[in-house]
Amino acid sequence: MDYTYFMLPVNVIKDAEKGSDSSGSYVIYKSAKIYRMHIVGSIAVIEINSETKGGYLILDDTFSSILVHFQSSMFKDIDTFRKGDLVEVIGDIDTYNDTVTLSMSNIKKINLSRYCLNKIESIKNMQLIK
Repeated sequence: MDYTYFMLPVNVIKDAEKGSDSSGSYVIYKSAKIYRMHIVGSIAVIEINSETKGGYLILDDTFSSILVHFQSSMFKDIDTFRKGDLVEVIGDIDTYNDTVTLSMSNIKKINLSRYCLNKIESIKNMQLIK
């Protein structure tokens, strides 16, 4: 079964086999192709181009970190996010120089309770994929 959207710890995704097909870039985890990810973590770095409002952030989920890039047209309130914010990010798997990155399609601030719940879910999901 191919998963177009899944929540796993970042270190699992970064160490997975990478590939691409007509549906886009993916990583393989336990023989499942994963095209989209749902990740929770804290913003370790955020860089926004003042002219285009596009940029990137580095999201740390305590297991590892991942580069998440974004375009301005999608996030009119991106200026409100700061280093240290707990966030939930959904995005497409992307690769750059053989490194897994995420192309962000949604972001929202979350509280510590939501962070902990999602962290537990991401760990439990490691067992669900056969």
